[in-house]
Amino acid sequence: MEPRIKNGFLRAIIFLPMWFVSLALVMTLASILVMFSSGVDMADEKAIEALFDVSFDSPVMLILTAFQVMGSFLALWLATKFIDRKPLMSIGLSVKDKANEMLIGLGFALAFIGGLFLVLWLVGAINITGYVGFKPGVFIVSMMLFMAAFDEELIFRGYILNNMMDSTSNRWVALAGSSLLFALLHSGNPSVWSTWVPMTELFAAGFILGISYTFTKNLWFPTFFHFGWNFFQGLFGFEISGINVDSWKMISHENTGNVPDIVSGGAFGIEGSVITLSCTIICTYLIFKYYNELDK
Repeated sequence: MEPRIKNGFLRAIIFLPMWFVSLALVMTLASILVMFSSGVDMADEKAIEALFDVSFDSPVMLILTAFQVMGSFLALWLATKFIDRKPLMSIGLSVKDKANEMLIGLGFALAFIGGLFLVLWLVGAINITGYVGFKPGVFIVSMMLFMAAFDEELIFRGYILNNMMDSTSNRWVALAGSSLLFALLHSGNPSVWSTWVPMTELFAAGFILGISYTFTKNLWFPTFFHFGWNFFQGLFGFEISGINVDSWKMISHENTGNVPDIVSGGAFGIEGSVITLSCTIICTYLIFKYYNELDK
């Protein structure tokens, strides 16, 4: 069946408020359930603030992230059924023969973040101060980060990029549109406006996460790469888009101050570095070249 709204860019824009409303409803319900199950007095503002003032390794954070994914699926189901008029699975959820893409995405993320750590250390941007060691909370963190990455890929690649691709034969135009929205979603993160690099890198990140999808229409490579990108950043002691990662970092380091913030990343972390931005652009091209060769 033909979509009710013909223009894919318009469908993507209309979807955003649907998603926000769905998230608001589901997350409100989730918050009430968490407060009720925790025995918190709902009239006590300080108790409520303490309950939700949590770190990445908190079970509360894990529960709330799970509900966030549910809210996204509700919005996606409504949009695909009543606007797009196609099955929900069409956004790229098939796992058949995708194990290799999952492993490659995770391995690529490790090589990417590990390589950046090494480069920043070699140029004197960071100074290693110690080895923190393994923290049991890493298991909860990994589950939470995977769901968070999956959630963003569902929305920005599975629906928004997918629909924009329906209205243009130029993959780069569709990627630019979805990447702009992806960057804007993170525009309120701590220190994101500290230099010109963080928002530029977030825009570029939409390309490296989405380029494989423009060939495969499948979410598993970008999901595992996205998860690995965030997880390994934290493991190596970098902030994730300006957010502290003390709950699971294994290597402790600090910026030396010997190079400008646009090289070290400053308070925003590795995603605020022009080295990361350059590597993101180069790797986007390499992924494009790989899938382009497969298509021939």
